Amino acid sequence: VDAGTRAGRFMLQDLLGTFVPALKRTESWTANLIATGGCVAMWGYLLYQGVIDPLGGINTLWPLFGISNQMLAGIALMLATVVLIKMKRQRYIWVTLLPAVWLLICTTMAGYIKLFDPSPAVGFLALATKYRTALDAGQVLAPAKTIDQMQHVIFNAYTNATLTALFLFVVFIILFYAIKVGVAAWGTKERTDKEAPFQALPDAR
Repeated sequence: VDAGTRAGRFMLQDLLGTFVPALKRTESWTANLIATGGCVAMWGYLLYQGVIDPLGGINTLWPLFGISNQMLAGIALMLATVVLIKMKRQRYIWVTLLPAVWLLICTTMAGYIKLFDPSPAVGFLALATKYRTALDAGQVLAPAKTIDQMQHVIFNAYTNATLTALFLFVVFIILFYAIKVGVAAWGTKERTDKEAPFQALPDAR
């Protein structure tokens, strides 16, 4: 199981544990199987939709996966850098800071290109404009075969553009607070990292 699937399972377990506390127990086979089954079912649904609808399901979100995956890695590296600063381990921050900077540059450029590139084969907004213009002229462009599918392509393009802009916004908000907290922690002499208070997990019964 890849890291993304494991992360999704843990997040789903934590969410479900809000309603059924026993599901938060990561050592419980029952809780693990329920969370894993939920992740697999959701992923399977996207694949299924992509099979029965060539313009839907996984095909809708696939262009975002590369960007979003690397943005998630960049966020993790930013947080790790801040933790190192708060632990007063500044001499090691290059280990996380350098790849974080590189990922932020790459993903920001990729997001900008996917949003504003004038080529419909690359830019989401250009693709939406191309199909909207054709639709207004009564034309049907491949891979769409009907007017409804033309509208589907336009909807997908705007959905991907909106999500890309949202991802970039979230990344830069986290970057802003990472810099703010990191600078404040750097100026203190004592460690400022703190662990959350221990909370006993409920019985798995």
